[in-house]
This record gives sequence, structure tokens and C-alpha cells, in this order.
Amino acid sequence: MSTHSYVGIPDPEQPGQVRLRYVHSDGYPSYMIPTLRAIWAGAAERDTNRLSTLLLAYDWDYLDPDTTDGSTSTPLAGEQLIPGVGMTLTATSIGGQGAPSDPVTVLALSATGGLDAQWIYLLDPGTHTVTAHTSGGDAISTEPLAS
Repeated sequence: MSTHSYVGIPDPEQPGQVRLRYVHSDGYPSYMIPTLRAIWAGAAERDTNRLSTLLLAYDWDYLDPDTTDGSTSTPLAGEQLIPGVGMTLTATSIGGQGAPSDPVTVLALSATGGLDAQWIYLLDPGTHTVTAHTSGGDAISTEPLAS
């Protein structure tokens, strides 16, 4: 069974709110923290704002910094392989065509217990850190993106 998670940032326009994207697979901190570090160092070029932009662009089937254009993973209808980041997740519309990505989820961090996820990862562009939260918003650890 997959361990679902969300990645995102505190909403800069609404204190107490967060902007999140769903990640379907491999949500445990032991996978996600090193993965986010590797995407930050690679595809995001050590720029936390760029990392936030990359991650908030789509919901994700999985994140994997080792994905390339030559990857052997075959996207399903509507999915995209984003080199250095992972595979997007998309709904399929009637007729089997890929539907546009859902909008970013915006809600209070304290309300995340209602999401289908065990973990929430919040990036802080000001401190270049990622904080792992349990579903419901309790912070477990804050780690630097630079390792």
C-alpha cells in the first residue's frame, strides 16, 4: 500500500494556511527528505523558491530525482515525466483522456487531518528547510535542504 503525502509551502498571502500538492507514493520521511534534498540540489539548482514552483505545478504519482527523458517508466494517459523531479499524477476524463491537474490545495495546516495522507512536507524558502508534519499538522522534524 502506498504512503500518501503532500508537499507544499506556507501560504504567503494567508497566514496559517498552506498550499499543497498530493504525492501518491513513498511518503515516509526516510524517503521524502533525501528525495526533496536531491531535487532541490539538481532540478531546482539549490533554489528553494524554484523547488516550490516545481512541486506546486502538479499532483504527483511519485517524486524521483533520478527520472530522465530516457526513463523506462511509461506515463499513463495524462501523466508527464518531469526530468529530475518525478511522474505527475492526473485524473482521467471520460474517454480515457488526461484531465488538467487539480488546483493547488489551500487549507489551514491544522485541518490537514482530513486529507488522504500520512505526512505533510512544508518547504520554507526563507530558511531553505523542509519540515515534516504528521497528518493533522504536528511538526515532527525540520531538516535543512542542504545536506
